[in-house]
Formats: sequence, C-alpha cells, structure tokens
Amino acid sequence: MNTVNGKSGPDITLNASDVFAIPSSYRGAGDGVAALDANAKLETYQIPDLSSTYIKTNAHGAANGVASLDAAGKIPPAQLPEVFLPSDLGLKAWSFDPAIGASDLKYPSSGSLRITAVPIHATTTVSKIVWHFFGYAGGLLAGSNAGIFDAAGMRLAQVGDMSGTAKVPGVHNVGGETVAAPLTASISLSPGIYYVAWWFKYTASPIDGPAMLVADSAAPSPPGKFGLNGVHRYGVISSVSSFPSTLNFNAFGGGPNRFWAALA
Repeated sequence: MNTVNGKSGPDITLNASDVFAIPSSYRGAGDGVAALDANAKLETYQIPDLSSTYIKTNAHGAANGVASLDAAGKIPPAQLPEVFLPSDLGLKAWSFDPAIGASDLKYPSSGSLRITAVPIHATTTVSKIVWHFFGYAGGLLAGSNAGIFDAAGMRLAQVGDMSGTAKVPGVHNVGGETVAAPLTASISLSPGIYYVAWWFKYTASPIDGPAMLVADSAAPSPPGKFGLNGVHRYGVISSVSSFPSTLNFNAFGGGPNRFWAALA
C-alpha cells in the first residue's frame, strides 16, 4: 500500500497543510506573506509609510531635518546657530559668554573666597583658569591662589601661590584683558558642574589688585544658587584665612557680584 504523509493510496492528494506550505493565495495578501519582485526585493506597495515614526537618513544635517553628531557625540559647528562657543575664543568652557556680561568691573575684595560654576559637557583636559581683568599693577600678595573643585567640593587642581605677576600679569589697557593662570598640572574633567574658586589678597588702600568682569551685579543681593539640583552659580565667603582644600557650600552666600570665569 502506498502512503505519503500518513495518507494512503493508491491515489494520494496532498494539500498545503500536509506539507506545511503556505497557499499561493497568501502571497501579497492581508495576513499572508510578502511578495518579492524579480530581484528578490520586497514589493514597494507592501512597505508601510513610516515617515511619521522614523527620520530618513538624508534628513541628517539637512534643513528642517535633524542634527547629526560627530564621532565625539557633538553637534558639528556648521549646524549650530550663529553664536560664539568657548572654543571660538581659545577656551574649553566658561560660566557664560563674556560678551553678555555687564559693562562693569568689580573687585572680589581682598581675602574673600569666591566661586563661579563652570559646566563641562564632554570629557575635557584643562590646564588653565581664566578671568578677564581690568587695569591693575603691582600684582597679588603672597598666599593668593585659585583652583578647580568638583560638585562635592573636593579640590581637583590648583594654580599655587599667585604672588606678584609671575602667574597673572599686570593689565594696563583700556577695556582690560583676558588672563590665564596655569594649573600646577593639567587635569581631565568628565561631564559635570565644576567650581572655579579663588582667594586673592591685595592691599585695600589704595586698592592694588584685579578688578574683574562680572555678569549683572546691580542688585544688592542677587541669587547665587539656581535650579532644582542646588548648583551655586556664584558664591562668596567674605573672609577666610587661607585657600581651602574643600568647599563648604553651606557657608557660601549669594553675594552682590557674579564674576566671569573660564577654563582653558
């Protein structure tokens, strides 16, 4: 006796389910299987419209499209609006664009400890702390120092003693000059918020120390702490005896002056 797939002869007829085949009527039909063209490619009429869900690759970096990212995960400068970035001025990061600072200068007051927050958005190696000083001569007194601290208040790097003009030159021109104080060693900073802190000592009468570029500092006590995560954009402790190795953020007041600072 003839048998095929469990069916007995003499004449055997197999249907699609007997051989686990799909009926030809399912080709290109609803709840069926996709049809391929002569090049073994999916027929275009069977491809759903995904334009509302996905962005076409040719929209990367195109008008009305989406920004593309470079190998470092950053938006290429050509796709950014016409604004200045820190790198355009030879810097790595800053507290704010100095061009929007107040057309004014303020003294940080001798012996006060000042902080200004600087955000880092990509792993960056820095070797200098930068400020904009207006005219002064004579230099800082012994013990003056500056450093970079992390969000927990730990000192990561410092300039070291800044007495005289060896590390920060005197400034004598109208409008002042951007000055860079070298760290004792370069440091790699991962993305996060960092604090530039400085403790400048100079004679009070007559004042012989750097007046510095500030943001709006017209209010007698503008806020120095912003946002929901406790970031101190600016802060001051009016008098400390030496430059610290850690920052006690609870001791900082807002202070009337918001000094510009940068890293390079």
